[in-house]
Amino acid sequence: QNSGTFLGGKFDQIQYSQPLSVIATVFDDMCRFIAADVRSQGANEIVALCLEKALGSQAILLSKFLPSLSNLVTLDSTQSTLSYCTDSAESVRFLFCKTVEILSSYSSGPITIFLDDVQWADPAS
Repeated sequence: QNSGTFLGGKFDQIQYSQPLSVIATVFDDMCRFIAADVRSQGANEIVALCLEKALGSQAILLSKFLPSLSNLVTLDSTQSTLSYCTDSAESVRFLFCKTVEILSSYSSGPITIFLDDVQWADPAS
């Protein structure tokens, strides 16, 4: 039986500091789940390889938003990842979309994201 993945987050009126912080937390939780899922160790390794291939040395950019990404890929903090990026926000957006695409392929069923108190969401979210 295919079961889906349920992810949840809550916006807070007071913690409005970082754009997309709740969305990032939701996918950080998914990274943590995938890394800890010992039942699917082979799938974990495939996801890790896909992430490393897609993100390369730029994974360090996302690790600021998705700290648990380091449980799936090796991060090289010695490389200067912004040296050739003209727009780091656009790069992070692209890398985040690639990461979500790869993480969603891990789930055998639908991914449901529940976001509470959306009225407090930042404009980027």
